[in-house]
Amino acid sequence: MNNNKIGGTTLWQRLRSNLSQYAGVLAALVVLIVVATIFKPVFLSGDNIVNMIVNSTTIGLAAFGMTFVILTGGIDLSVGALAALTGVFAADLLGRGVPMGVVIPLGIIAGALVGMGVGAIIAKTNIPPFIVTLGLTNIYSGLAIAYNDGYPVPIALEDPFTVLGNGKILGIPTPILVLIAAFIICYIILNKTNVGRNVFIIGGNKEAARLSGISVTKTTMFSFAIHCALVALAGMILASRLYSGLPSAGKNMEMNAITAVVLGGTSMTGGDGNIIGTVIGVLLLQVLLNVMTIFSFPAFLQSLVQGVIVIVAVLYDYLRKKKI
Repeated sequence: MNNNKIGGTTLWQRLRSNLSQYAGVLAALVVLIVVATIFKPVFLSGDNIVNMIVNSTTIGLAAFGMTFVILTGGIDLSVGALAALTGVFAADLLGRGVPMGVVIPLGIIAGALVGMGVGAIIAKTNIPPFIVTLGLTNIYSGLAIAYNDGYPVPIALEDPFTVLGNGKILGIPTPILVLIAAFIICYIILNKTNVGRNVFIIGGNKEAARLSGISVTKTTMFSFAIHCALVALAGMILASRLYSGLPSAGKNMEMNAITAVVLGGTSMTGGDGNIIGTVIGVLLLQVLLNVMTIFSFPAFLQSLVQGVIVIVAVLYDYLRKKKI
């Protein structure tokens, strides 16, 4: 008996299939790394690599959550505003003497409850997700500004909460450990549970899902709950790293999350994609952002490049599905 076979498929065949699925993205990643290293050797320095990975944690958390939302055929444009509001909320509670052991779970739970509400509105009313979340962007931003009249809410340097974004456990930066834990949880949910299967089915065909007895409302609420909980966690990590809750924090986070998810091969029409692809998309995006920073690309050009990447990736997905 061949021990390298699982379900009639060898491990090599599975590995080769996964590599071929992401061949284009991986090739682009390798090219970027090679070019950056040739012209800017500092790119491969240990400090720069660690900084890149740490900087990718907030984008990664938001992208993991966005994967759930996009798989159901939705989208969320309020990511950055919700992250900022959560950061301000957490900083305010810390300033009132609430311990981090309460603040962090409370922030995650608050995010999940908000997500459930958003999911319920979208599923029950059939209002396009981009309209609902676009309106919520202004609501979250307004609340974040009103919290302290637009001023940052400081977090004491000695507050244990700062370990969330700046500390290390066994020599590994805490944000990286949080990102790994989030990936494992999201992977298990999407690949090993019934609710994960329902997320894909609803994204593929909502009407067929209804006819098969799947609750579109509950699954949509669950997807947004996971998503907003992760965004809230990302917002708290960002606040911890900045030592303050900033109403303007999280700017462009939704754009980065969507870009990473699309780069990872998740279809904007829903029903097709996976969390592993999102990880690859996050890595590619973070390397690209780092390269543009090292080469001193102006901010407008960085935004332009990201916009082009999203359009090209969505166009590729459209053509691929049309061909199928």
